[in-house]
Formats: sequence, C-alpha cells, structure tokens
Amino acid sequence: MNVGQLRLLIHGVTRFHDALEKKLETLHIDTLEDKLLLKNGNYLYKVPFRDGHAVLKVYYGDRSIFRYLRGTLGNLLFAGQTSFMPKARLSTEVACIHLWRQNGLRVFEIYDVKVDAPGVPEGGYVLYEYVPGRHFVNLFSDPEVPEEEKLALYRRFLKEWHRRHDLAMKLREPRLIHENGDLKHVMLWQDDLVWFDFEMCFRSRRRVKEFVAREILAYLKSLGKTVGPEKFQKYLGETVKHYPGREYLEYTYTYILRNPNPARRAARWLDFRFKPRARKPFSKYRVALALRDRLQTLLTRG
Repeated sequence: MNVGQLRLLIHGVTRFHDALEKKLETLHIDTLEDKLLLKNGNYLYKVPFRDGHAVLKVYYGDRSIFRYLRGTLGNLLFAGQTSFMPKARLSTEVACIHLWRQNGLRVFEIYDVKVDAPGVPEGGYVLYEYVPGRHFVNLFSDPEVPEEEKLALYRRFLKEWHRRHDLAMKLREPRLIHENGDLKHVMLWQDDLVWFDFEMCFRSRRRVKEFVAREILAYLKSLGKTVGPEKFQKYLGETVKHYPGREYLEYTYTYILRNPNPARRAARWLDFRFKPRARKPFSKYRVALALRDRLQTLLTRG
C-alpha cells in the first residue's frame, strides 16, 4: 500500500467513525427481528430511514472466531488479499467505495448516521443506501427481457468494465479490481450500473494485470452459468468485439494456463488435468480456452 492509498483509507475510515459520533445523526430502531434482508455471513437489514429505507449491514455475523482467523490467514498468506476479520472487512469496504466513487463508478451511498438498535455492535456496522435494482444474474437469465436489450446492456457493461481495468492498470491500484466479481454483484438501477461487495480486495500493486485477468474470468464464468452454453458463445463474441482492451483478454490464457511463475503453472496444470471440477464447461480453465479460441478466430478472419 502506497502513501496515497493509506491516506485514502485513513480518510474514509476516520470520516465514517467520526460521523457515527454525531449526536444529531442517530437512527433509533426498536427491533430488527422483522427487518432481515439477507444473512450471508453478515447480517443485512432493510430499515426505515428518512422518507424511505436504508440497508444496515452488520459485519459481525454467524461465523466463528476460528473461521475469521482461518480466512484471514488464507487471505494474507496465500491469496494476496486483505483481512477477513469483521472490522477489517468494514474498513476495506468503506475505503473501496470511496475510491470507486472518486473514479466515477456508481456505488452505494454511505449514510453518516449512528445506529442505535439492539444487538448492533459499536464500530461493526455501516448504513448503506437501499438500491432495489435488478441484479445482472437475474436480468440476463430472465426470458422476458428482450435479447436486444440484454446485448445493449452487456455492451455498455463491457465499456465501463474496461475503463475500470484500464484505470487500475494505469494507477497500479489493485482495489479497483472486483475481488468477488460476478453477475451477482452488479445491478441496473435507474439507468446506472451499480457495483457492490467490496469486503475484501487485492493488495499487490505489482500484480494488477493478474488481478484484471482473474476478474475477467470470474465474470465470464458467471455469465456462462447464467445464460447457458449456447448463448454464452454469442456473449463471448460480444466480449471480444466490444471490450476495448484486447491485451487484457489475451492475458487471461497466459495467467491461468501459461503463468510465468513455474510453481503456479505446474499447480494449475495438475488441477486442470486431474480435478473433475476444473474440467466443467464454465471452469476458469475452460473459459480461458474458449476466450483464447474466439480471439484467435477473430484474428484469422481479420
């Protein structure tokens, strides 16, 4: 982490925690029993706020301390990611949201409000904007949405996707890569593409190109599972045609199957050769091969 990243992190976290102390910005909630929106390791509640609703995200969920420690050790020692501990995930998410917004990407608003509710730990929650948009995973799988509308939206997504990747490369900023990127974590709301889920991020400024490749494969895997094998070929063609950064697409094959690191290359070769899961139609290996073949076909025709 460089000086600029550290300042942004400190600014975001300090601003958030200072806001929690404002006496005039307190939200009192008598009970959360009937307000649970989602339980996914965290607790998300849809709560009344001002003239509408907000989402109260409590980062202390139903995981044990051993799960937090195991996840943190795995992230820090092997995955090159940030800590899995609750307060660390909160701080990471707040800092990433500020960073993405600073770079022109639509993310949830953070409300500078102190929440007074039973069972909500001090310093362990954030109050977010409630955005009832359509998640891409549901939108692209919906047969009622015209295919032309889906393709237009996907082309728009590809341009914004590439702009963010290009920005991450130019700034050497790993936090602009979506660590948990898939169609479940981007939605369409009031004609905006809204990105979310930033609890963890990558840390190395030297490996941003790898992280771009990883995210591309993650999203394409999710897309394939969402639209199915037949339509996936069409969307793969759209990706090659409308994603402006051909170099980033080409590097996905190098990253996953021709990695310059001999140990990683050997481990992935063994994984692909012997694990049944790695040979499924939308494994990262299959997707990288399909993308390489589509790029080669385009080059031959061009």
